[in-house]
Amino acid sequence: MKKTSLKKYLLFVSKAAVTGLLIWLVFTKVNFVELQQHFNSIKGITIVYVLALLCVQSLLAGIRWRIVMALFDRVLSLALTVRIYFEGMFFNQALPSTVGGDGIRIYRVFKLGLPFGAAFNGVLLDRVAGFISLIILVALAQPILFQKIQEQQALMAFWLITAFGLFAIITLLAMGSLPSKLGRWRAIRGLVQLSLGARQLLKTPSRSLPVLGYSLFGHLLMVSAAFLIAVDIGINVSIIDCIIILPSVMLVATIPISIGGWGLREGAMVTAFGLLGAPAAEVAALSVAFGFCFIGISLPGGILWFLNTDHHISDAANLQRRNS
Repeated sequence: MKKTSLKKYLLFVSKAAVTGLLIWLVFTKVNFVELQQHFNSIKGITIVYVLALLCVQSLLAGIRWRIVMALFDRVLSLALTVRIYFEGMFFNQALPSTVGGDGIRIYRVFKLGLPFGAAFNGVLLDRVAGFISLIILVALAQPILFQKIQEQQALMAFWLITAFGLFAIITLLAMGSLPSKLGRWRAIRGLVQLSLGARQLLKTPSRSLPVLGYSLFGHLLMVSAAFLIAVDIGINVSIIDCIIILPSVMLVATIPISIGGWGLREGAMVTAFGLLGAPAAEVAALSVAFGFCFIGISLPGGILWFLNTDHHISDAANLQRRNS
């Protein structure tokens, strides 16, 4: 096995181990009989509504990605862009593998004729746009959060999450000004290009406003979907509670140490909603049901991928070597 392949598989095994450990830590505190009862309380029509909301969110994310790709003067059709987005989501959510959904998106647009740099930076910049909008929601929720939660350590944790997110964004934007002599390192060159792309996006209102608007609306659809499940389970929270809690939870779930955010999302959600007095079993049921709905909405992407004649997959590192 090649050295790069070995590293890739070791990383996957490490993520799988972390995922299993985090899930075990959460569910050691949960009564499985109660958990089953909470699952049974979720109505079929609620699942339909949740899947519809998450589907619209994914469609908006595909549109957002297309707008971002326009920065590189190479735009695919809307239908093809959304199709590739769903294919990537399938690999992220429903098919844990050593090549994630972002890798699938990069590979597909590269094979469709886009330069590797445009394919790579377009996907990463789309991720950055989603991250920025999530941070905006988290920051806007802070004043309400401080009214709802009195525990100082918890408030400090939320503040640190927000501060870290803002620091990450500022750092990324600043990397475009690094000295040119650092460009001899490939990773630095990539970060500089990503930083310049992010700057260009943010300083172009005709692109930044719809990109951030689609992202914010998509996040609110996700929050609404979770709230519908919470109502069926009987969790005593309002839609405002979900708006101030869930963006922080999803921000934690983006930390790339588990598969598809599983385990991280459950732990963060149980902890955060617990601050509002919600029982662990109810919140765990919410998080797991929410996660399965994400898997459900990603399945069409798997069908679309299998219908494609090119079933090869490759990560960005392999593509870059092939392109150089």
